Amino acid sequence: MIEEGRKGSSVQIDLRFLGDETDQELKSLYDWLLSDPDVRHHADVSLVPKAPDRGAMGDALDLISLVIASGLQLPGLAATIAAWRQTRRERPPMTIESGDIRVVLPEGDAEIAVKIVKALQGHE
Repeated sequence: MIEEGRKGSSVQIDLRFLGDETDQELKSLYDWLLSDPDVRHHADVSLVPKAPDRGAMGDALDLISLVIASGLQLPGLAATIAAWRQTRRERPPMTIESGDIRVVLPEGDAEIAVKIVKALQGHE
């Protein structure tokens, strides 16, 4: 999922929560990411809806997509996600995907930032 960006190459990273009823968590993390000046300046952040089941209305969310320009440092993004998770009473499992790299963060994982950076270092 690496795409050519406006200024050189960019990387797409998808953040998804595992389980049912994850819309609130996605919206909260989305707002948190947009509140970070570095993320806001160096990434296009969007909420992606789920494809609706046949005959159903499509209002459920599927994931957060970040298209990151080269100026955003992955350790900073990892720290932002880790800080958000620390604010949550319950920390649902989530996946972080970029290209063929997929990291699953278990519920309540304390070393999230380290795992994110190690998994995505190849895209820096």
